[in-house]
Amino acid sequence: MVRILNNLSELKETRFGQPRPRHGLNLLWWFAHYCVQIDSNGRMTAQCDPENGAFGFHRFYNKERLLPKTTLPYYEVGNLHTPGSLPDYVTRSYTGQSDSSNTDRIIVSFDSRWKRFEKIYVTQHSNLVRFDQNHTYCISTDLLKNIKELSRNDFLREPTNGSERVSIIFICCCLLF
Repeated sequence: MVRILNNLSELKETRFGQPRPRHGLNLLWWFAHYCVQIDSNGRMTAQCDPENGAFGFHRFYNKERLLPKTTLPYYEVGNLHTPGSLPDYVTRSYTGQSDSSNTDRIIVSFDSRWKRFEKIYVTQHSNLVRFDQNHTYCISTDLLKNIKELSRNDFLREPTNGSERVSIIFICCCLLF
């Protein structure tokens, strides 16, 4: 069972795309702003065509059963080994080394007849070959709408969890005494 993320707090709790040099948060912001349009009924219309390899999309065969079984094909995006396919702000921290800078991916189920994404998932590699089932999440349309409302800087600046606020308050209180 893949957990559904409904808001920014839930996304940040997962630590997806963190810490740097991971690119997942930039990738997700780019996807929300440039690859999907959400109508008033919550249908997610594709603004790019995963079938033709746009932005480095390629078929994901779900051999490891990472995601639920579906009649629709899955496509994956976010592999930084494909030069020039994603914006610079997504690829900027890529080192080309065997580190965490190329860990994160987005996987979509795509209905080519209607040009719609049925489901959108974020995941990360657990090693150089396999994805981590414990760090694979479905992104709700509400979360995508929230991301679309934010500038990239504001999205990246959102606290990862409540601990930053608690630490700042604790430090300030300590300084007063």
